[in-house]
Amino acid sequence: MNKTQRLIQLMMTVNERMRFTTKELAEEFGVSERTMHRDLQELSELGMPLYTEFGPHGGYRLLKKRMLPPILFTEQEAVAMFFAFQSLQFYGALPFASESVSALNKFYHYLPGDAKARIDALKDRVSFWTPTRTQSSPYLEQVLEASIDGLPLRMTYASKDGATDRTVQPIGIYSSNGFWYFPSYCFLKERILLFRADRILSLERAEPGHPGKDLSHYTILDWLTADLNQTAHSSELIRLRVKFTPAGIRAYERSGDMEGTITLHADGSGELLTDMHQSNLLYFSKFFLSMGADALVVEPMDMVIWIREQIQAMQRSYG
Repeated sequence: MNKTQRLIQLMMTVNERMRFTTKELAEEFGVSERTMHRDLQELSELGMPLYTEFGPHGGYRLLKKRMLPPILFTEQEAVAMFFAFQSLQFYGALPFASESVSALNKFYHYLPGDAKARIDALKDRVSFWTPTRTQSSPYLEQVLEASIDGLPLRMTYASKDGATDRTVQPIGIYSSNGFWYFPSYCFLKERILLFRADRILSLERAEPGHPGKDLSHYTILDWLTADLNQTAHSSELIRLRVKFTPAGIRAYERSGDMEGTITLHADGSGELLTDMHQSNLLYFSKFFLSMGADALVVEPMDMVIWIREQIQAMQRSYG
């Protein structure tokens, strides 16, 4: 085994063991302790966070932030990675957002010039248009990690009744209409509820010893596809019915903002009938108001009243 191969294999071994001595690794790789010490020093200079422990039971320990061994990518695989990231560029919040940008910058830096040019062309030729919402979700990463680790969280949450303190255990996170949601078991209500990440005012781990729920066999996909999901949260859904002119139909289809059943008429007009989560009431009220006379909301009445109030306010402003 040459030195380069040995260093790659050593990096993989260190990542796996986390704690070791120079003697142990020297015997395993068939080199002297002095050579192994130099190899570990090179890994440290490359950025691997090794920590030396002194004493009779000392040795090396790898800090929590580990490094992956070198991985070879084809040009098409490299383009595919940037293509995947391009689909997320308009989200206002993403888990591990800074780490994603850092990783792609490192990746891009070492690509050959022709591969960089192809990726640059990709950025100018394809877009997954998702208008960014103004709401930030600073706790998105913590919620995701808690769902992976099965840990309860204590949060202050801005609900429709005001700020409330509660302990929850997230199932996972998902994005819909530009917002991030996290269905969670709520220990206050003793059932699974749906929460919006941008409404978290403060978040921390629950106190030590707080009992958790075994949600390991209930995934975020189970939540999204389960038939009982619609029934269990029917009180949080409201019926939406909107009539469109032909121009309104085209504008609605271009927006791609929500799913629902569109009934088309012979003259090109149509009608939307679907269920909507209450938390999206204001957003879609603004959306249909922006369409002017090309969209007429029939229900819910709360949306109709809000749109009327905005039109009356505009009439007063314009005299």
